[in-house]
Amino acid sequence: MPDVVSTLLAQSSLPSGGKVYSDHLKLAVLPNRSILQLRLGTRSVKTVASLRIAGRSVPTAMNSWSGDDPVFCRVAPDQWLLQSALHEAADLEEAVRTGCGKRSFAVTNISDACATLVIEGSLAAALIARGCGLDLSLGVFGATSCSRTRLAQLPVVLRRVNSERFECLVDRSAAQYLYDWIEDAVAGLE
Repeated sequence: MPDVVSTLLAQSSLPSGGKVYSDHLKLAVLPNRSILQLRLGTRSVKTVASLRIAGRSVPTAMNSWSGDDPVFCRVAPDQWLLQSALHEAADLEEAVRTGCGKRSFAVTNISDACATLVIEGSLAAALIARGCGLDLSLGVFGATSCSRTRLAQLPVVLRRVNSERFECLVDRSAAQYLYDWIEDAVAGLE
């Protein structure tokens, strides 16, 4: 009898590394990283300006992000995502617990539930616009912007890292579909 777990993992694995379509467009799948979801209680949200996690403040503006590693994304009035390639999820959880102190909060490790695709190059915004309703112009969706949105009809968190680089956080079970959609959407861009 075949090993069912190995078979399922093999079927759902995304290509490692990156794919270069042209000098103007690249696609990559980032290695797994720690991702936490932080929710604050209603009264605690009012104190977010004074909240420090691992010595850093969290974004107070909606749909914005800050930090190098960990990255803090404010994706809802009471919710932030913390992402790190360098820190273990358990260490980040402890930093959140320490930083939140007596505030009302919930922290959930969602690392295994998510995959991150990177779309990069001067045509990245044009590619994403084929399947997303956001205005991705730099004046509207700037270098510190992130948003929950839909891309290729999938719920994602889209983060603009710089003028030509976007990170797309997607449910791991739908990541292959999104990867395939991006490959199809590249046709006719150049």
